[in-house]
Amino acid sequence: MFPNHLRRRAARAPAPKPARQRGGGGAFMGRFLGLVVALFLSLFAGSVLLPGIPSQYNILAELDPEAPPSPLTRFKVMRATATPEGCLAMLERIDDIRYARLLDRQVSDSCHITGHVQLRGLSGASMAPVSTTCETALRLYLWERHSLQPAARDILGQGARALEHQSSYNCRRIRTDRGEGAEMSSHATASAIDIKGVILESGRHLTVQEGWRGQDPQQRAFWRALRDGACRWFGTVLGPDFNQAHADHFHMGQDRYGACR
Repeated sequence: MFPNHLRRRAARAPAPKPARQRGGGGAFMGRFLGLVVALFLSLFAGSVLLPGIPSQYNILAELDPEAPPSPLTRFKVMRATATPEGCLAMLERIDDIRYARLLDRQVSDSCHITGHVQLRGLSGASMAPVSTTCETALRLYLWERHSLQPAARDILGQGARALEHQSSYNCRRIRTDRGEGAEMSSHATASAIDIKGVILESGRHLTVQEGWRGQDPQQRAFWRALRDGACRWFGTVLGPDFNQAHADHFHMGQDRYGACR
């Protein structure tokens, strides 16, 4: 007799595994798309059945740059800037923006300005003339009107009369802490603008470099409100918290990276 623990035991048929549920991911995606469609139809129906709905909540209405932002504003900005022609038509409807249309600039395949404008002033703040794209100008106007001016009044007690920049168009490669990068900068197509300072109505001069980590808590709060507000209107916003190369300005653009730092 073999010891019990050495006896060969009859092989047992493995228990059948429960059938795997298939289509879990597909079912989730189906529910998600259903919700998106339902939301769109609800907004569409509301726009049709409630003609008095404010324009910023009407999905059929065009972007109203003066209207307070709503959950639909980002979509409306994308729609308004889908083509240079549509963007330029939107700029023409804004009464308090100062700009001039220019011929498109084509230096090379990497360096060009499509929808070329020279921007000189926004809703309440003037600025040194800057050559940029229509989309950058429109997004900067929306930021200045709905983020900068409210933050200046709420935090500092007065509006801003001027905005300081470090240009928009610059045919160059990206800059990093290790030097020049391999890819072209978004400035090569004027798809971004660098903002470095603000002059208040009283004449007080504020800069990103001095205020971001300065001793004045109001200035620190002000610049952070401006950075956070820029992230609503631009796809990529980089400042002093990103790296040393941005210690003295905000990079605000439509880069593909989608950062807010």
